[in-house]
Amino acid sequence: MSENVIAAPTERDYDSDLDAPRRGRLRGVVWLTLGTVIAVGSVAWSWFLVRDSEGQPAGEPTGPVATAEVARATLTATESWGGRLGHGSPFRVQAKGEGTITGLADHDSQIERGSELYRLDEQPVLALIGSIPMYRDLTSGNRGADVRQLEANLATLGYDGFDVDETFTWYTALAVKRWQADLGAEKTGVVAQADVVFMPEGGRVDGIKVDVGDIVTPGAEVLDITSSDQIVSLDVAVRDRVLVDVDTEVTIRLPGGAEVAGTVTSTAVVEDTSDGGDGGGGGDDAAGAADTVAKVEVTLEDEVDDALLGSPVDVVVDVEEREHVLVVPVNALLALSEGGFGVEVVKADGTTTTVSVETGMFADGRVEIEGEDVDEGTIVGVAGR
Repeated sequence: MSENVIAAPTERDYDSDLDAPRRGRLRGVVWLTLGTVIAVGSVAWSWFLVRDSEGQPAGEPTGPVATAEVARATLTATESWGGRLGHGSPFRVQAKGEGTITGLADHDSQIERGSELYRLDEQPVLALIGSIPMYRDLTSGNRGADVRQLEANLATLGYDGFDVDETFTWYTALAVKRWQADLGAEKTGVVAQADVVFMPEGGRVDGIKVDVGDIVTPGAEVLDITSSDQIVSLDVAVRDRVLVDVDTEVTIRLPGGAEVAGTVTSTAVVEDTSDGGDGGGGGDDAAGAADTVAKVEVTLEDEVDDALLGSPVDVVVDVEEREHVLVVPVNALLALSEGGFGVEVVKADGTTTTVSVETGMFADGRVEIEGEDVDEGTIVGVAGR
């Protein structure tokens, strides 16, 4: 029987067979396989031959040169994006007052609640934890959420004698004076706008923008504070943000192939300032989507060698899974003359029969199949002639 080789199908040819969601122009699609591993040769696509699927013997009893066993395994479909390993986006400390820088925190030093960030005219400027920026002086009689935030920090630092509420009372002022005395600052009982910097969390000094002796004015950049954790920063198209919601567990593939687990810790849609990036896509996407991108940060569960900081990495997310399905190497598939796919089943006597199969998920060089006379343990031919 004559055999005519047809053009090797591409991954696009299988779109109709894939149950996993197809998303255009994602940053790389990676198929990971969990379960039994079946090696796939480099001549995979040469095995796609036009065959008659009538169930007739395909050749002499010699059979195919290479074979594989139909196995049951779990296939996992994933999406991946490129990112960069570091310490995440910096929190920029800006001066709120005018004067001379007389002291600075050291590069790479740890910053936590109560840490001194810098000195302005020998008055310490301290880090406190909170989400509300210091936008006014706080003194007796003030009310508001920023007062509660300040009092919560004072109480955590061990200065008490007041109720943590939204009212700055005389008792709060006494606690502030004790705090100022311990710091060697002027005991005013008032927390000036330039005295503290509220940060979302502690971290490390990643960048120093001024030198001791520099004269600064309000708004001048002083320090960059980044997370103490190792973090992968990446951009994701807005339409795919759902795949990387906060608390999503991911895998980070490091240079060299090693992998480490991570968790998405932040995601925010911002203006896309990159050149030529997908920026959330175009075409049928909502108006304005092409001008925005989801900035995502993933925190590593276990620290890796600091020498890898700054390196490009891949962030991989599981999106679909098939459990306990029949799988064969992709190069076991035959493209049938009447359409669809089949496999060449090798009988005990060495003869072969072409059997039509339905394909499912393609993953990591393997494909999910289903068909009559094909079960776990069935021997099929693979590319190798």
